[in-house]
Amino acid sequence: MAGFTQIRTLPGHPGTRRTVVACLILAVIVTVAGCGGGPPQREQTALPLKLRQAQKALEQGNDELSTKLFNSLESPEQPLRVRGLARLGLGRLALRKGELDQACRHLELSRKFLSSGPHHARALLFLGEAQLRRGVTNSGLNQLEKAYQSLADPDDRSRAAFLITRTLDHLGQPVAALYRNASQQHSYPEYASIWGADSQPLEITPRIVEEPTPTSRVTRIANPARIRVQNRNSWSARPPRRGAVVRMTRPFRITVHNTADQPAIEKLGQQSPPQYLRRIQEYCTDTLKWGDIGYHYLISFDGRIWEGRSMRYQGAHAGNNSLNRGNIGIALMGNFDINRPTSLQLKSLRSLLAALCTLHDISPDSIAGHQELRETTCPGRHLQAALNRMVKDLARSPARSRTR
Repeated sequence: MAGFTQIRTLPGHPGTRRTVVACLILAVIVTVAGCGGGPPQREQTALPLKLRQAQKALEQGNDELSTKLFNSLESPEQPLRVRGLARLGLGRLALRKGELDQACRHLELSRKFLSSGPHHARALLFLGEAQLRRGVTNSGLNQLEKAYQSLADPDDRSRAAFLITRTLDHLGQPVAALYRNASQQHSYPEYASIWGADSQPLEITPRIVEEPTPTSRVTRIANPARIRVQNRNSWSARPPRRGAVVRMTRPFRITVHNTADQPAIEKLGQQSPPQYLRRIQEYCTDTLKWGDIGYHYLISFDGRIWEGRSMRYQGAHAGNNSLNRGNIGIALMGNFDINRPTSLQLKSLRSLLAALCTLHDISPDSIAGHQELRETTCPGRHLQAALNRMVKDLARSPARSRTR
């Protein structure tokens, strides 16, 4: 190795032996770094030829060839990155054909296989579009908002912003200036069918109907049915910490949760809901330092509906200030990954959702399980399944149509 052939040592001298060892180590480092240490980084990250051919065929509209190539690359023998990109391609193909369930399946796998970055963001972009087309509005918006910051291609970013802006406009919900500004110079007519022919923003006039008195134990919510709500006095709630709560903006969405408590406190919820609610409020205010209990309404195992945080104040249940804004939080007591909600809980939830949608002019499309807004298992698989059916039923309810 050049530069080391003239090293001369004096036998038996410790310092020279250390010099020789150091030089030999340096020689090994130089050899590995510059002589056979592997291909350059660009070649290590290059995509396989077959994958590049599949992507090219996809862009050229050759669906038959691209499908064949992508299918050959999504097997478990392939690296996760290759499998993720193959699933992304298959998802785009299914989306192009209108096969929305299949598109969502491929794109869900794609986002799991791909690490964070532009490719992962593209999987979220197309997954968001597929979910919007399926009518899973809240989850679709969530995917698009997560994708936006990491999308590398300017057109992809403007598409995400356009889909977010257009969907929120259609629902009559506020749009962040970030998305509004990013979508102003672009129009994508291929997305028009997502919102249908009648896609003007909804005219919404908020109305709040409460009939509490200082000593009353029950609040009544008007139309479509008079829902009895056990008010805060009924469980001896503490007053909210005024400096730690925020005024509620116009409600335009509803999020459903399960409390998923430890067994001991869950048993307390079954035996004495008022004691349970005080315990939850103490935890929220004393431990978490919130202004009050996080949810606006809670439903006990016997189907009674309890007033949590006053609707005058924004909740603390969805995960952050942006998600909590205008968001009514409803929690059913129990862990519904393990157990099923009682029939009385589901009946009360259905009635409460119908009443709140009518009272605040909220579309059933704006009702979501917590897991549709962020990465969580809440409200549990059993309640989420029941909620999905409930939302579909509310959307086609004649009573709902008459209130519009």
